[in-house]
Amino acid sequence: MKKHLLFLTLAAGLFSSAAAAIPEGGWSVTPAPGATVVSIAEIKVSKANEHYMDPYINRSVKINGESIAITQKASSDGSSIVMTLATPVEQSGEYEIVIPARTFTYDYDYWTDDSYDNPEMSWNVTVDNPDHPIVPDIPQVTVAATPASGETVKSLSEITVQFQGAAKAVPAEGATATVTSLGSAVECTVAIAAASEETPDAVTLTLTPALTVSGEYTVTVPEGAVELATDADVKFSSPEFKLNYTVKAPPAVGERFVVDKIRYKVLSRDDMTVEVTFPESEPDYADLTTVPLSTVYDGETYTVIAIGDLAFSEVKGLEAFTVPEGIVRIGEGAFWESSLTEISIPASVTELGESAFENCQSLVAFDLPVTVTNVGASLLSGCASLKSVTLHEGLTAIPASFVQGCGLLESLEVPSTVTVIGEFAMSECSKLTQTNIPEGVTKLERFAYAYCVELTKLPVPESVTELGHGVFYQSGLTEATLPEALTVIPDGTFQCCTNLKEFTIGNNVTEIELQAFYWCFGLEKIVFGEKVATIGSEAFKGDKAITDVMSLNTVPPTGAVFEQEVYDTATLKVPDEAIEAYRAADGWKEFQNIQTTSGLETVVAADASLTLAGDVLEIVSDTTVTVCTVQGVVLYQGTSGSVVLPSHGVYLVTSGDTTAKIVY
Repeated sequence: MKKHLLFLTLAAGLFSSAAAAIPEGGWSVTPAPGATVVSIAEIKVSKANEHYMDPYINRSVKINGESIAITQKASSDGSSIVMTLATPVEQSGEYEIVIPARTFTYDYDYWTDDSYDNPEMSWNVTVDNPDHPIVPDIPQVTVAATPASGETVKSLSEITVQFQGAAKAVPAEGATATVTSLGSAVECTVAIAAASEETPDAVTLTLTPALTVSGEYTVTVPEGAVELATDADVKFSSPEFKLNYTVKAPPAVGERFVVDKIRYKVLSRDDMTVEVTFPESEPDYADLTTVPLSTVYDGETYTVIAIGDLAFSEVKGLEAFTVPEGIVRIGEGAFWESSLTEISIPASVTELGESAFENCQSLVAFDLPVTVTNVGASLLSGCASLKSVTLHEGLTAIPASFVQGCGLLESLEVPSTVTVIGEFAMSECSKLTQTNIPEGVTKLERFAYAYCVELTKLPVPESVTELGHGVFYQSGLTEATLPEALTVIPDGTFQCCTNLKEFTIGNNVTEIELQAFYWCFGLEKIVFGEKVATIGSEAFKGDKAITDVMSLNTVPPTGAVFEQEVYDTATLKVPDEAIEAYRAADGWKEFQNIQTTSGLETVVAADASLTLAGDVLEIVSDTTVTVCTVQGVVLYQGTSGSVVLPSHGVYLVTSGDTTAKIVY
């Protein structure tokens, strides 16, 4: 008996002659159909009267089912093309060569830039290589593999190989196999072991690591890797044989797939969860009004738990959208610059990413779910049509640029659970007239209310201990106070607040930073507390309307500079004992009218008699009189009596509908 190559057993035979063979129309190939050659190292394809042929990048040919890469740029002489194999075929035997369609182009037209893709070609060639001969005189044996060679699998970790026609198969000592992909080696160890007592004619190939990345693979078992024997105890070694597989692995974490035009990204293989991610083309999402909660891909079911980063960004045509119950996250920029007009978000959502709805120019209303306690910066920034925002208790912070530039928003109720108002949070809300800073807020970050030109009043609670620069920059405040605990008025706090008429600086403030009241053109009266020691550069630049200045510190603060009009016309009031110090101090001595702070500034009403003796205010009135600090702390309420003023400063006295100030 003579040895035969061990062909893999398939339903219709492993290698069958291709019906197409070499197509008509002047096509020819080298090596020619039926030729006998020493090896197959390159393949030449020619076409009569052809003037241009060129291969595609990353293409391959198939030799006995194995995909072998060809060079990226094959040589061409116009009427033919030569493709060099990444791995030459040198083992003697019969081989089928297949050149798949679209491996190269031909008949290129320089004028129209058109060309044609090649048709599929297939033919058989014999390799007779004296260095790799077919060993004669051994029994005929065929090979059957499980999974079968040529199959498409999700992964490949183990192959059972049965040698039909042999009674026994024993792996040779130290025998291994190799794995290649398109002719290139793959880092994978293949161990060969006996299969089982029930199948003595089989061996098992174990691949480590398993092949889990999609691609075309060839497992090559070398000659002599398995020792075979027949029932008659004829012993012989297996020849080299190859098993070909296509791995189409399930998408790994981070990989994407498309179902019904919706593109998903895998979040977890264990939980089989995905998120909706950005489409291959924005118009694919234009008609969507929601997303599914599950999807099936390649036979596997995935649960949709999130709308991912940039998923619907810049999608035009999108209008009303309902996020289904079960979605837990809406990612960064998820609807950024889309045409979204309406959004419904369920209580299952616990996270909203930065800029999720930024620049949604058509969005009119927004209701934040009660389950969301933290939101990303710029969540609704630039939503020019936004008129209504509903927030709920539990929210811990208003993030940076939260509704920045929402020019139609008129009111915003901030929940009592909020402790921080972020930078630029409500800046450029040009129609905002009503909002609040809850008791419990400890920090107002820079420019939080900048350019809110219609915002005339916004009490700052005593809980605020940290103030950023320019918090009220160019806002419409007509009156303002700051917490007593603050020791510094930061840069530009009230800069360009042209409607602010007067301001009292608390008794714990030690420093007023630069441009704090810069260009407050309407400012008429300013009171400096007892501890103000430093006034920054241009703090009162452009404030020419000031008529009354009071400083309660017995030591003149340094750095004071006022406009010349203020020095010429305003009255400066200082403590009795410090009047000479102010008359000698730079920035203060320039005042033409310097007085002491003793006495009452005004009479409250005709039926009320007020007398200030030292720090004691005596009250005699026919109606109820209320005395309180400028922060609203009531010190006295009644018709007759006395109250001790706790410190130098300005106090409010109300009788009936009339309110006036006492300066002590």
